[in-house]
Amino acid sequence: MKRTALASAAAVAALLLTACSASANLTVSPEKIAEEAEGALEAQIGSRPDIDCGEENVDLVDGTVVDCLLTDPETMSQFDTTVTLSEVDGTNFKIDVQVASEPNAA
Repeated sequence: MKRTALASAAAVAALLLTACSASANLTVSPEKIAEEAEGALEAQIGSRPDIDCGEENVDLVDGTVVDCLLTDPETMSQFDTTVTLSEVDGTNFKIDVQVASEPNAA
């Protein structure tokens, strides 16, 4: 009886691991996220900031929040910035960009 229960548990665990690896999320580069955020802010404020969203690919999942750093090209001040993904459909997505109201301490 114990062998049957262990064999069943092992089979279920193997099935779960297979399901996880088969349903990997699509990703987008941090450079693409930064480019989209720069464009969105440029459309709002009239000048294009420099945004760095790190080096790791980002999962394309609704609600994913990416921590970025915005540099104002005129003052070189840096601001914490978050980019939130929404309406993800394959590799298409929308973003919401939130920039801290105060620059980071020097």
